[in-house]
Amino acid sequence: MVCAFLVDHIVITPVKDEGEILQRVIDSMAGQSILPSAWIFVDDCSTDCTVEIIDRAKTRHEWIQLVNLNEETERQRGAKISKMFNLGLEQYQKDWDYCSKIDADIVLPEDYFERIFDKFDLDPNLGIASGNCFLTKNNGGVKIEKVESDHTRGALKTYRKDCFLNIGGLREIDGWDGIDNYLAQYHGWRTKNFQEILAHHLRPTGVSEGSMKQHYNSGRKSHILGYTWPYLIGKSVTNLFTWPYILASICILFGFIGAKISGLRSVEEVELRRFIAKKQYRRIKGIFSVRKLFKKTDY
Repeated sequence: MVCAFLVDHIVITPVKDEGEILQRVIDSMAGQSILPSAWIFVDDCSTDCTVEIIDRAKTRHEWIQLVNLNEETERQRGAKISKMFNLGLEQYQKDWDYCSKIDADIVLPEDYFERIFDKFDLDPNLGIASGNCFLTKNNGGVKIEKVESDHTRGALKTYRKDCFLNIGGLREIDGWDGIDNYLAQYHGWRTKNFQEILAHHLRPTGVSEGSMKQHYNSGRKSHILGYTWPYLIGKSVTNLFTWPYILASICILFGFIGAKISGLRSVEEVELRRFIAKKQYRRIKGIFSVRKLFKKTDY
């Protein structure tokens, strides 16, 4: 069990117009059995009540801070988010043991960080860890958002400091939350999605983009990550069973091809590209397995 007094832990949360849901997120953080040393919000020129909610929370919790990006743009994922994270981290002038990136639409169970730090404590080779997310369905049931077991969720991941420094921090590019996992693994660290540690995701991943654009951007990020053609085709096939079904697969392919044609920059390190390719080849058989294609995660 990790002692709260021995963990110097920073949480960073990018925000933009989150007023409708932000109080629930703040309440879940304030209710943690292990509180962070600092929780830094990085605001991207919100026009709703987001900043007012954070200011009220700051009066109740001295460990909450607010940083303004001062760069007005529409809501974005990818490179913009990692840039906001890095800006928040730069504001923390003290030493730290762990840092977490938690999205503004994630409601954490009260023992979330306690359980995550227990995992780090048990495995000194664990470099990046996350729980997993569930969505509430209209009928009252829940849906678990599927990811590979070694892919830590960008919405709620925690880094051990040595690992974070080893991978050079977060790259300010689309696909940062995939590259960090590969970099950590390449340097000998374990990355783990602990699917039994569930947090409530208030918005489906990519909902602000729309389903078609989300899959198109997934194809673009596959190019950035240096995905091989066999793995990309396997990824497209698995998405035949994802809404909007056949169109999802087509969008992934078009995104991948479009990124290649446009010369979009991808992972440049030759050895890292080879490492990623080897991992993908080992997964191809699993991707095409009938059991995995039809595995259900609705409860």
